[in-house]
Amino acid sequence: MAKTNGAVNVYDAIGGVALAVAGVTTVWTESFLFEKDRTYSFEFQFASSGTVECDVSLEQGNTAPATEAAISTDMVIPQGKGYILENVGDKIVHVVSYTPVVSRFMRLKIAGTGANHASTTLTRMNVASVVNA
Repeated sequence: MAKTNGAVNVYDAIGGVALAVAGVTTVWTESFLFEKDRTYSFEFQFASSGTVECDVSLEQGNTAPATEAAISTDMVIPQGKGYILENVGDKIVHVVSYTPVVSRFMRLKIAGTGANHASTTLTRMNVASVVNA
C-alpha cells in the first residue's frame, strides 16, 4: 500500500494489521522491492499490555523468499549492517534513518527478546523513501 505526496513515498509494511511479536519470537514482514536512488527511513511502534523488548532489522536479498513472512536463506542482514534499532523497550513512535545496501528485495525482521511480553504487537511499520536529486 503505497501513499505519496509527490516527493515522499510511504509503504505500510504490515498492511495496517498489527503483527504479533509474542514473547521471545521472530517475525518478518512480506518482502518489497528496493527502489534505486532513494533515501529511506523506517517508522514503527509497538503495543503491549506488558514489557516491550524487541530488535528491528532489515533483511535484504536478490531472490524473494519462497514463503513470505517466514524464515528464508535468501534474505539476510547485510554484512556490516546491524539493527535498524536494537533493544526497543517502549511504546512510542520511532523514526529511524537507515541506508540499505543495493539488492532487489527488502523486508523487516522483528525479534522479541528477553522479557518481551506475550501480548506485544507491532502496530505501525512504515517505510518512507524520497528520490535523491
